[in-house]
Amino acid sequence: MIELPFELTLREISQICEGKIFQPRNDSQSSDELKIKYLSLDTREQVSECLFVPIKGSRFDGHDFIEEAQKKGAKATIFSDYEKIKKLNLSIPCIFVEDTKEAFLKLSSYIRKRVNPLVIAVGGSAGKTTTKELIYFMLNCSGLSVHKSKKSFNNEIGVSISMSSLKKDTEIAVFEIGTSSLGEIEKLTKFVEPDFGVLVSYGKEHLEGLRSPEFILKEETYLTDFVAGKDGAVFINIGIEELKDYFLRLNFHKKVGFLMPLQKNQKKISKEKFFGFIEPELLKMPRFDFVLVYPCNVSRKFETEFGIYVSFSGEKKEFHIRTNLAPHFGSNLASALSVFIFFFHYVKGENFERIINERIQKINFFDFKNESSRFNVFDLGKFVVVDDSYNSNPLSLSALFYSAGFQKGKKVFVIGDMLELGEFSATEHLKIGEVADMYLEKDSSFFFISGEFEKYMEEGLRRKGFQVSVFKKNDELFESLRKIDFDFIFFKASRARKFDLIARDFINNFKPS
Repeated sequence: MIELPFELTLREISQICEGKIFQPRNDSQSSDELKIKYLSLDTREQVSECLFVPIKGSRFDGHDFIEEAQKKGAKATIFSDYEKIKKLNLSIPCIFVEDTKEAFLKLSSYIRKRVNPLVIAVGGSAGKTTTKELIYFMLNCSGLSVHKSKKSFNNEIGVSISMSSLKKDTEIAVFEIGTSSLGEIEKLTKFVEPDFGVLVSYGKEHLEGLRSPEFILKEETYLTDFVAGKDGAVFINIGIEELKDYFLRLNFHKKVGFLMPLQKNQKKISKEKFFGFIEPELLKMPRFDFVLVYPCNVSRKFETEFGIYVSFSGEKKEFHIRTNLAPHFGSNLASALSVFIFFFHYVKGENFERIINERIQKINFFDFKNESSRFNVFDLGKFVVVDDSYNSNPLSLSALFYSAGFQKGKKVFVIGDMLELGEFSATEHLKIGEVADMYLEKDSSFFFISGEFEKYMEEGLRRKGFQVSVFKKNDELFESLRKIDFDFIFFKASRARKFDLIARDFINNFKPS
């Protein structure tokens, strides 16, 4: 159920959606002024007192559930399939539209414009949800009325749900936008109309739909091009070569660079050497605002103390933040800090010292809670379990290995397929061995692999001298694990492989020998 920020009459909704109201049979009384405060897209959730919006999907047609919605107390419904609706015995008013999905988009767009918050859109190949959550967390801790998209709601319907549920007093809205095919970012960006655009990362993802890395870059940078075109503010990860080059080419002054490069043995690099990662041509720019993050200390539970170096309007400041974030989340933290400092410095006009000392330093980052299955850490005493099974692609898997490399002790990696890589699938699974070799010690790292591309993973890992076993069932995996000692175990795969269930089974049922 979606609660709207204000009541709308059926007549107003009909006008917004460019539809036509149909009265229920045998009811001559007009329903035009019927007040609507709630929407529902799913009869499995609360429908009572809602306007039901039946969306046609790839597997289900919401029109097939209109009668059920009526039985459960829906006040009215939208529809586009006239042939289906005329066969139903309805006693609630209906709004006929050309397309129910487009009608929902129009309604949510109307709500976004009427509430009129400052809108922050977060895009990139990986790390969008964590960055969105961090931006929300920091701004919310500062007493602002902030709204965020739920979970990983980053497609048209997901973003529309998030926009429709804005509060009347929302000052800032943080939305995540994603893509799996060309043109999606353009459509979502034009729909959301963001004031700030955050480009968290760039890497190989959804190559079945996006065809090549070059197309991915073009797709992802549409967000920041759009925001720059409307004189907003853009925040770009300049720790990634392709995005750094894009940052330099972007002829726009309200841009902030942030970085935490994932380099081999980075934990051994001094703070001074981190500044070597900032290209000289960036430092020569007349105005170069940036946030640099580097991990200092990492606990057994992957709680990281980060060093922060920031430069805004020529003012520079260095400080430290203790967090419950793993080291590789440093780039997400850098992006959130960039947005936070820019907002309070340039939009609110606060001085640099106040932002750092009175705002950032007073936030308890241990209160931050990430979405489930995103590097969730469970200390079970004898060993630590890390469930990072929400999704996997070359960029996020590299980040996992990077953080794991900070820990001493024996490590087990339970790894599954990285999906939607298209023609690059075999190559990228072969490369897992090369990436692991950048951050992990061979004599203390054990791999258990499973999936469609397991032979490529196995070949790539064995080439680099890693110990590898293939498993088919959980019992088989657990039996093998009982034969070895380990201090850490990591679970990682694309969401469709359901490694979250393996991780849960392990946490609940695994008994060491």
